[in-house]
This record gives sequence, C-alpha cells and structure tokens, in this order.
Amino acid sequence: MVLLVGRDLHEAERVRRLLPARVGISPSPSEALEALRVADVLLLEDLAWPSRDAEALEEMRELSAARKLAVILSRRRGELLAGDMMHGDGGLVSHPRFPVVERPYRMEEVVDAMRLALMRRR
Repeated sequence: MVLLVGRDLHEAERVRRLLPARVGISPSPSEALEALRVADVLLLEDLAWPSRDAEALEEMRELSAARKLAVILSRRRGELLAGDMMHGDGGLVSHPRFPVVERPYRMEEVVDAMRLALMRRR
C-alpha cells in the first residue's frame, strides 16, 4: 500500500486513480498514523509541518530508520526543501535515503521512486 500524505489532495486523488496499487490519502502526518500500520511506501510532502505533526513525523522517521517504511519526499517542481526531518523542525530533509518526486507527478517517476525506496528498505 502507498500512503500519500500532504495538502495537495487533488494530486493525491489523481495518483489514486492512475497508480496500479492500493493508495491511501491523508492531509497531514498526524492524521496518517493509523494508516502507517498497513503502508509499505509513504509519499510525504516535504513541508514545514506544524508542530502538532511533530510526533507523527518522528514515528515516520523511526519506521524508516527501522526499514519498516519506505519514504519518498514530494515537492512542487522547482521547490527547495522546506524543512529538516532529521533535525526535527517539522519537515523532511533531502537525504540519500529519501528519493524525491516532484508535483505534478509523472507516474513513471513515482513508480521508479517507489522501487528505489523499497529496495533501500531491505
């Protein structure tokens, strides 16, 4: 299962229709916690998330570090990184273990990033 977490819900719905996989959608990390239990891949918008999402982001970090969750970052085309998940200020950091895809998504890029993230999870 692929879990898309972010504020661009129109793009998430598009992915749900086009991606040949089970796709869950959540508008924020804190609202996605329950779905993390069944997710294989997390496609997370790289935003400076509000502090109320800090605990959920920490759980996502831990699952990724334990290789239980493959994480992919999502940004708007041409956007610089928004936050720094590794230092806990609300977002994620571009890091070699996190592939990045840009919105609007190209399905082949998302599929390639999913493959890479899942391989790195092993």
